[in-house]
Amino acid sequence: MKLMLKEFQEDTLTRLIKSIRQSKYLVKDGNPQAIVLSSPTGSGKTVIVAALIETIFQGADEIFAEPDAVFLWLSDQPELNEQSRRKIALCSSRLREADLVVIDSDFDQEIFDGGKVYFLNTQKLGKDKNLVKIKGDNRQFTIWETIQKTQDVLKDKFYLIIDEAHRGMNQSSTDANAAKTIVQQFVFGNNELPAIQLILGVSATPKRFQDLLQDAQHYHSRIQHSVTVNPEDVTASGLLKDKIVLYHPLEEQASDWSLLAAAVRQWLKMCDKWSVYVQSQGIAAVKPIMVIQVEDGNESTISKTPLGQIIAILETEIGTIQDDELAHSFQEDKPLSIGDRKIRKIDASLIQEDDKVKFVLFKMSLTTGWDCPRAEVMMSFRKAIDHTLIAQLIGRMVRTPLARRIENQEFLNSVFLYLPHYDQEGLKKVIENLKSDPESVPPTDVVEGAEQVTLYRSTEHAACFDALQAMPSYRVERIRKTSDTRRLMRLARLLTAIHNFDPDALPKAKQLILGTLKTEIERLQQTDGDFAEKLRGCHEIAIQPVTVDQGRWTSIVGEAEKIPLSDANIEQLFQRAGQRLGEGLHIEYWKEYYDANEPQRPKLELFLALQQQSVWEALEKRSLQQFNDLLNQNHSKIGKLTSAEREKYNKLKVVAKDPELIDWELPDEIIVNRPANAIQLNKHLYLPEDGKYSSFLNEWEKLVIKTEIAKQEVVAWLRNESRKQWSFCLPYEHQKSTQAMFPDFLVIRHEQAGGYIIDILEPHNPDYDDNAAKAVGLAKFASKHWSKFGRIELIRVEGTHIKRLDVNDNHHRENVLRVNGNPHLDALFAGL
Repeated sequence: MKLMLKEFQEDTLTRLIKSIRQSKYLVKDGNPQAIVLSSPTGSGKTVIVAALIETIFQGADEIFAEPDAVFLWLSDQPELNEQSRRKIALCSSRLREADLVVIDSDFDQEIFDGGKVYFLNTQKLGKDKNLVKIKGDNRQFTIWETIQKTQDVLKDKFYLIIDEAHRGMNQSSTDANAAKTIVQQFVFGNNELPAIQLILGVSATPKRFQDLLQDAQHYHSRIQHSVTVNPEDVTASGLLKDKIVLYHPLEEQASDWSLLAAAVRQWLKMCDKWSVYVQSQGIAAVKPIMVIQVEDGNESTISKTPLGQIIAILETEIGTIQDDELAHSFQEDKPLSIGDRKIRKIDASLIQEDDKVKFVLFKMSLTTGWDCPRAEVMMSFRKAIDHTLIAQLIGRMVRTPLARRIENQEFLNSVFLYLPHYDQEGLKKVIENLKSDPESVPPTDVVEGAEQVTLYRSTEHAACFDALQAMPSYRVERIRKTSDTRRLMRLARLLTAIHNFDPDALPKAKQLILGTLKTEIERLQQTDGDFAEKLRGCHEIAIQPVTVDQGRWTSIVGEAEKIPLSDANIEQLFQRAGQRLGEGLHIEYWKEYYDANEPQRPKLELFLALQQQSVWEALEKRSLQQFNDLLNQNHSKIGKLTSAEREKYNKLKVVAKDPELIDWELPDEIIVNRPANAIQLNKHLYLPEDGKYSSFLNEWEKLVIKTEIAKQEVVAWLRNESRKQWSFCLPYEHQKSTQAMFPDFLVIRHEQAGGYIIDILEPHNPDYDDNAAKAVGLAKFASKHWSKFGRIELIRVEGTHIKRLDVNDNHHRENVLRVNGNPHLDALFAGL
């Protein structure tokens, strides 16, 4: 692939390959299979499937290469086919234009060519269409015959991909068992075509397709394999905005124009913040767009919303607007004359690429055909009855302009929507639709703008921020982990080729990896007779399937596969070794240890070595050591980079198999919720413009923090918000996975000898099932970092009495480390 997959996309690809592998065994026995990929809008479904196609053509740990495989990509719109074809061509390094074939009406072949992806549109399969007509002088084969013959020859190497597989699945009640639609004919078969044996259905909402497959299962014993992308993983990847902020009038009042003015000011603020950010990072400009949804018109007017007044409000707030900065996407395919202004027409699909347009007027036409990450503010004049449509529209706006989360910039990770005609009940319906419609709306936090407040660093506590940011913090995310070997190579490439900090880092990393592999191979040749035997020119080897999943060695249950050792097969095994190592290291190994007398030997020995767990673990150990050494040697240089460039190094830490410390950075401003029942508190590190900090706290939290800030030695404190990119975080183990803990409070105290002492305070309800797990996590954290902190307390409150279990005390820490459940922890608190 030309682009690097996001971690969740890598994980999805791995699960798809496993499902394909299982399905292929069953297809060989005559049992039709279907894999259903359920992935929300914005998750990059086409990119994931393109990576799957590449993997099948080239082979991987769990599946042998099938260079002669054929993929038939079926959709219900020509535009979808062309869009998918273009995306695959852009992101694939294996598939050339000639390998991506659009089936036109004059297509006529007995069998599809191997190694290609064919795109077929259901509109070309009607009874009156050339592709399905009876053969004649100008046609030797119908498309049905081509598909049938290809499946007969290739069997489990013929794959049908149904794009947007929820469409065309409905059946009438009287014909529930009959295949009525064209898509259903591929599933059930027809008079000219048996049911396709291996199907991949791709959809954000696959239920209807799954229901149809259930019918097919009844008649054809078709087994379903589901691969589902977790919406939270898509959000965590940074492809989508973190937050949708909704504004509406608090009371019934004529608020259209005041809210429009507020929306324009928000757009202007967005422009300013993007300008500051891109300049600080030295990257290309991001130019936000504001979209304005107006009411429908009638015979006498194009819209009931006064378009001239909209332009007047815009120019009142930002000054004169040039003609090319304003456009409409109405059904009318011509410029509009509004007073002395002309509003040009722009197609929805072209908005993103038009770098001049700033404001786009539309009615209902942006629900399909557009994808505009630059659209970051929206104003709607439509009435509350359109809440479903509003949700669908905003759901198309949540993609991030840079396809990544902007580090420590909550504002730039948000999208803003203004709804003057929505009351609290109407807003509730919009939020419900935003959170429940997986097809059109990716999952993102939805909040009311009235409860949002921006806080800024307290100027009198600058030294406190310096002290806090020196503290050890982690980042635990729902992302795919990777091997230390790959992490080392990516780090070395950053240090050498990208930032020019250490010109020797990359060649030394390569040499360490190659040298470790060669040493391990020589060890195996001396100690492992079976390994040596396989290198002595035998004609066939048996390979036990294994995988390195998220950097960890895993054996796959199943029989060993016997592989004839032809040159072609050795090359396939060599490519599989390259996929496991990554970064082109297999080529580097072959070049380093090439033997003209035995040119295939280095390829085979590398593959066989990487089938050994001991080799992999030795390689990972040496790579991790070198990774940490390089980071330590270049830490000060990395700290002087821009925030976006520093984040590249933090990401290498986050994808480690085990949690690693990151460089913690607190932003200049944060955005928090401040509901009406918030209480005012002193000494907070972040303050609103009026200097009066307030927050909602439960009774335990309120008592604990009020007790702390009343102490004279307490200088300041931080309300540690959960799951913000800037939040202080530590790892703990719960339900067989590493999870993120965000202690409630960080308290800064004066130290008698000068400087500051940082305390971690975590009031935690004993009823939560993770109570003991978090206590142990705090204790493990204290074991590693005790010298950096004062108190590290897990706290309970009984009436007005605060019970503190300080795991930075050796005695308490040892007791907590032995905790084996919530009752055990309860007993420790009872003894305080």
